[in-house]
Amino acid sequence: MRRPFCLSSVYLLAVLALSAPFIAVDAPDAARPVPEDTCDAGAVDPELLGVWHRWDALAEGDRMRFYFFHEGGFGLYRYGKVGLTNTHSFDYRAEGGHLELTFRKTGERRRVPYRIEEQGGRTWLVLDDDPREVGGARYFKAPAAATGVPCFDPPAQPGLAAPELTAAERIGGRLWGEEVRYATGGMGFSIYQLQPQAIDGRGVGWHHRGDYDEWTTETLTYRQRGDRLALSFPLRHDGVETAIEVRGSGDDRTLHLAEDPRDFWRAHTYRDMGPTFAGAVAPLACLPQ
Repeated sequence: MRRPFCLSSVYLLAVLALSAPFIAVDAPDAARPVPEDTCDAGAVDPELLGVWHRWDALAEGDRMRFYFFHEGGFGLYRYGKVGLTNTHSFDYRAEGGHLELTFRKTGERRRVPYRIEEQGGRTWLVLDDDPREVGGARYFKAPAAATGVPCFDPPAQPGLAAPELTAAERIGGRLWGEEVRYATGGMGFSIYQLQPQAIDGRGVGWHHRGDYDEWTTETLTYRQRGDRLALSFPLRHDGVETAIEVRGSGDDRTLHLAEDPRDFWRAHTYRDMGPTFAGAVAPLACLPQ
């Protein structure tokens, strides 16, 4: 039987962003099924906890791979380029110099010897039989300053949002999501995470697509002017301008895209899942995209 994910369903949404600002969402309706929540952390080596990078990655488009080990016995493997990544979640145990990794999507289970070394002023995780790198690989530990700071956005300042938009019309600073339960099991999602627009009208954000075991994350920029939205995806060099409609009021709103660029320009309606930042969900630190 598939072991449930060791997180609350609401908190799991926060993990999707990981280096994007954390996501705070209201508790799902009882009628909307969510993954079961139990936690059995198993054996965890405290020296493993944190983020371990394959390469230095700084600029948009730099290649990126890392492992993230959480104290709860779950982790993430993320790969791709800065701004466009794929993420696999896994459960793990660490005992006697061996990692037992179980990847949630496929059920693949690997027992991997590991060791931690100090070299060149860095701490290294060495996996001679890395399940995601042929021939094994070494990963350096991210500095505490890079992973220990909660993902906060500064509070919105007067005059920094597009002036022609009312609070009801504005979509920046919110998380917009669509979820679907699969007949074959699991729940899929498409989520637009949009940061507040700056004084020049430009906003940044991310699009997350997949399920709660594997998902992609893509950087985007956007501009909203009234009922028009321009979206641009820099690493794929594409974008679209689409008509939008914001329906409802307060936190009970939906965002309708006449042409959704991440589903072949088909119309989609996303519900407002809450603000894109919150300290309440910051036990996990900012991780790279």
